[in-house]
Amino acid sequence: MKLLPSLQAKTVSWILTGTLAGLITGALWNGSQQAWERYLDRADYTGQQLYGALNDGAPLPAGVYLTEVTAPPRGVGRVTEASILQSLWDEDFGGARLLIQVHDPDLSYTLTDLPPFSLPPQQLGAMTRKMARLCGDPTLYARAEGGSWVRVNAPDIWSCAAAPNDLRLPLGLGFLLLIVTLLSRSTEVTGRLGRLARIFANNGAGGTAMLPTEGPSELNEIAGALNASIAQEREALEKRAEVLSAISHDLGTPAARLKLRTALIGDATLRQKMEGDIDQMIAMVEGVLSFTRTELDAEAAQQISLTALVESIVDDYEDLGRRVTLAPVDSEVPEVRHSVFGVAPRDTGLPEPRTSLREAQRVLVVARPLALQRAITNLVENALNYGRRATVRIESHADEVSVLVEDAGGSGLSALEIGELIAPFRRGANAGRAAGNGLGLSIVQTVARQHNGSLTFEEGAEGLVARLTLRRE
Repeated sequence: MKLLPSLQAKTVSWILTGTLAGLITGALWNGSQQAWERYLDRADYTGQQLYGALNDGAPLPAGVYLTEVTAPPRGVGRVTEASILQSLWDEDFGGARLLIQVHDPDLSYTLTDLPPFSLPPQQLGAMTRKMARLCGDPTLYARAEGGSWVRVNAPDIWSCAAAPNDLRLPLGLGFLLLIVTLLSRSTEVTGRLGRLARIFANNGAGGTAMLPTEGPSELNEIAGALNASIAQEREALEKRAEVLSAISHDLGTPAARLKLRTALIGDATLRQKMEGDIDQMIAMVEGVLSFTRTELDAEAAQQISLTALVESIVDDYEDLGRRVTLAPVDSEVPEVRHSVFGVAPRDTGLPEPRTSLREAQRVLVVARPLALQRAITNLVENALNYGRRATVRIESHADEVSVLVEDAGGSGLSALEIGELIAPFRRGANAGRAAGNGLGLSIVQTVARQHNGSLTFEEGAEGLVARLTLRRE
């Protein structure tokens, strides 16, 4: 059992954790900052007192010891030299001076950032402050005007060992890590919401997968409610399919008897009309059953070659002598040709041959092959019935792929008008005596929704274009 099963409890705990961590981090950061400021202020104050001790004979500050030397050593580490005048207004630089040398094995103490118009004690204080801030291993040598060199030892003032622990960097990294962890946990919950939405969208279009019940209790409640709704809707579709299947079966016997009895009618015209009415009645019932089965279709999605599927459909029509042709593939990904050695061939200046669909790179999609074949066939049949010819092509993009079926025109309907005929049992004014029951486009739209796609119509170069778009998962 999880400690915090609900999303509300998780959210409150995340807010409290972030707030508490921010307060603790801020307090420790401020404490570390103040400790460093006190350490640097002490080094600054010690440097100012040291100036008075070296120049005016004042007492040495606490923690500072002097050792007389003949001269500072040479050739050891890096040396920073400075000269501090006794008076800032001595324009000829003839006043008393305090010579300073800072020796460090690794660091150079630049003096360009020292306060420009400060008193001499403040200048030496700024120098010792910088020595403490850089946390190196400095050794200070000084010589007053007319005096000898002395080595200034202050191990507890500006040595690296005397510096306080600087917690600011680890505190900042720790707080950043905590924030990233909280954000990842929150995005994980929102990601589960998105996953529920995607699975529910697929289920609403005829899918069979149940929503996962995992994560916070609120998400489990949502998933449970959606699973119950999906189960009820699917059960209603199954019952409707059973009823229609029973009706279709029960109508088969009396319809067959009616056809036999109509054969006894002597009037050929009346007999032909009655047989047509009987066939239309049977076709309508079978069409409704086919539409319901398409809604209920539980065919598993699999990766297929859309180009191979379209080619097989077109080949079947071509074998029957129907006017269906295959157009070149249209892809937004440019074709790159290489030789067997991986080098692009030399440009000859001749026009490149147009790549046909059969020669193009296969377009792979995750789809339900039988349902998709039924939808494309319906579009081709509509183009043949009302536009005399069907031209099929594929448009491939990074996130979606479209199957376009264009007729030869002359149907008498615009793209807007035919788009209004997608609803079940809607037939256009140009239907005439053409076979059909007004369910073909409804089946195509249902299949499109099963693939998170759409069915639209547009004006083409010759006639109307039906565009069946599928989302690439």
